[in-house]
Amino acid sequence: MWSRRTALALLLAAAAPGVAGCGWKPLYGTRMPTGAASGSPGIDQQLAAVRVEPIANRLGQQLHNQLRDGLNPLGQPVNSAYRLSVNLTVRTYGALTRSDLSATRRNVEVTAYYTLVDNSGEVVLEDSSQSLTGYDEFDDPLNDITANESAQERSTIQLAEMIKTRLATYFAQAAAQPAAAQ
Repeated sequence: MWSRRTALALLLAAAAPGVAGCGWKPLYGTRMPTGAASGSPGIDQQLAAVRVEPIANRLGQQLHNQLRDGLNPLGQPVNSAYRLSVNLTVRTYGALTRSDLSATRRNVEVTAYYTLVDNSGEVVLEDSSQSLTGYDEFDDPLNDITANESAQERSTIQLAEMIKTRLATYFAQAAAQPAAAQ
């Protein structure tokens, strides 16, 4: 009997030719747009060239570290090609209530507004990402504080992945633009 992994691998292998035929390309793979120079940097190299600017408050520091580690695990680039600036907003609200209108569950909504600027100072990307996490409210205030902090930390992990994916998509689209113009 085949394991689930084996069955999934066979399914993906069977679907790969069909997906490749419709123009699908892997985001992080090496790609050479038509007419591109052989030294064109890949998505990973472009992500590694992004310097993440400091973000205000403790939650911002957590997001900064997640972004820095996700974009370039070896640390901030000395000579960066891009600067990423991020502003955060946090909103916590009751999601479930009792009959006396006290909350039993809280949602934590964290929104990141970010701007990618190239070396010439031109804004090349402006976007936002939003993460929604939650926690159960307890009768103990210390547990509530800990649960809220944990929900915010989970949000920074999600936001860092969303921002990294958005930047990678931007770089992939920018690399494909000269090929489309020909």
